[in-house]
Amino acid sequence: MAKYKVKVGELRTRIKFYIKESVYVPGQGQTESWEPTETRYCRWIGSYGEQVMAAQALGVKESATVTMRYLPELYESLRTTQAVVVKNADSTAIVNDEPDKKNPNVYMLWGGVDNVREENQYMEFMVRRYEGL
Repeated sequence: MAKYKVKVGELRTRIKFYIKESVYVPGQGQTESWEPTETRYCRWIGSYGEQVMAAQALGVKESATVTMRYLPELYESLRTTQAVVVKNADSTAIVNDEPDKKNPNVYMLWGGVDNVREENQYMEFMVRRYEGL
């Protein structure tokens, strides 16, 4: 069986994640904010062919598959909390501490995140255009 390999040159699309954090503040109650991660590089492949047809049947207008290096903390955050993925690390993606639904670079996870072959080398996930949570 061939090993799953991603060439370093393929990881050229910049992305940034915003993870939704919820904290209880005494006297104020529960507060939520979108906390940014460091900018990372990934392989971003837009959907095409049968993938597009299947996605459109579910009401998804635009989607992509993202492959990037495995980062244990980020992997766990993507599995357990709400997150948005910002293509090209667009600095205008968050407005008034909320993801901008009108920004074409803001995506959300669509399905789960996969630790490819459980090798802790790469993680892969699908994203779709952000429409609000």
